[in-house]
Amino acid sequence: MDQLHKQEDLVEKNGIENNDAENNGAENNGKVKKKGKKKKIIIAIVVIALLLMAALRVIGVMQETAAKYAAELERVTYTPVEALTVSKQDVSTDITLSGKVQADKEAPVMVKTPGKVEAVYVKVGDWVQKDQVLFSLDKSDLMASYNQAEAALKMAQAGYESSMQKYENDLKTLENMRKLYEAGAISQTELEQFEMLASDAVRQTIEGQLAQAQAAFDNVTKTLADMDVKAPISGLVTSLSVSVGSMAANTMPAATIVDMNKVHLTVSVSEKEINNIKQGQEVQITIPSASLQTNGTVEELSLAANQQGKYTVKTTIPNEEQLIKPGMFANLVLSTQVKENVVAVPTDAVVHHDGKDVVFVVEGNKAVEREVTTGLENSSMIEILSGLNEQEVIVVKGQGFLTDGIEIKVVALDGEPVTEAAGGGAE
Repeated sequence: MDQLHKQEDLVEKNGIENNDAENNGAENNGKVKKKGKKKKIIIAIVVIALLLMAALRVIGVMQETAAKYAAELERVTYTPVEALTVSKQDVSTDITLSGKVQADKEAPVMVKTPGKVEAVYVKVGDWVQKDQVLFSLDKSDLMASYNQAEAALKMAQAGYESSMQKYENDLKTLENMRKLYEAGAISQTELEQFEMLASDAVRQTIEGQLAQAQAAFDNVTKTLADMDVKAPISGLVTSLSVSVGSMAANTMPAATIVDMNKVHLTVSVSEKEINNIKQGQEVQITIPSASLQTNGTVEELSLAANQQGKYTVKTTIPNEEQLIKPGMFANLVLSTQVKENVVAVPTDAVVHHDGKDVVFVVEGNKAVEREVTTGLENSSMIEILSGLNEQEVIVVKGQGFLTDGIEIKVVALDGEPVTEAAGGGAE
């Protein structure tokens, strides 16, 4: 019994000791955890402090930059402009007209004698020379007529030679008969008979028979030659309505030939403009569909107005490369008045202020307003009659923001950039 009590006391003591050990371990773990959490808090505080310091530094730099920029804005008081040196040049007033391009020469190919097409030697789009054979018609029916006419001509030639020989002999006999008649050896009646045999009528009859046979032969020969249908002009074949085996009629063109080496454009102008246009004057041509810009020449001017009161102007356009096709739409720029070697500036450089035309002249770093008198004007240039001299420098861009005497900086002169100190003018 006592031993049992001792064992119970021993177990109870061991349990208490084990509980104390567990309590001590938990206490130690809690202390470690508290130390780690405190370390993390310290690190976070340091990072935040560093971030705040960096942010403050960036803000300081930004504030410094903003202050410098504001100071620069306060310091820059000029207006940037572009300028141009005044010079003499040609000024013209232009009108723009439109129309359709036409071929300079266009020739229909007509068949003179209807017939069956035996051969075709060209196609649409081919370039042909004048008198080049385009197609041939069947000649078999004509060959019989040709052979007959040729035989008749040979017979006529032989008869002509024989008849002319006899006629020459009759002329000699007539001379002898006249001598005999004067001598009284023959009668008047006998002399007249010889005169009839050697008369001009006999000679004309002989020559006429040969000429008739020759004409018949020539006619058949020409008809036979016409069976080879030829190009009436040099140019481009733009249409061809015949084919091998088809019948070619003489009532409509079998083909069309167009001379494309040059084309023309005809436009109409008013009575106010016609006298300012000269024959041989150069014009500018634009053909949008061909992406082409070229020059043409005024070839013809009408002397009388049409029913609409307009005058026609025909211009010729070179077309060696065949890029321009008949029927294309074209724009024509025509100068109706020209002044050569005059003081002129871009039209936009002249500003209307307080009822007068002015330009801004560059003087040092100032823009000085100056009144000018203008003359001939077009969309890009205007003539200056007075108020401005050659070689002076004027503002051509930015003038709408200027007032008299305002400070400027020329950033470009005659199309070239200018690099100089702020607020400076053009030297």
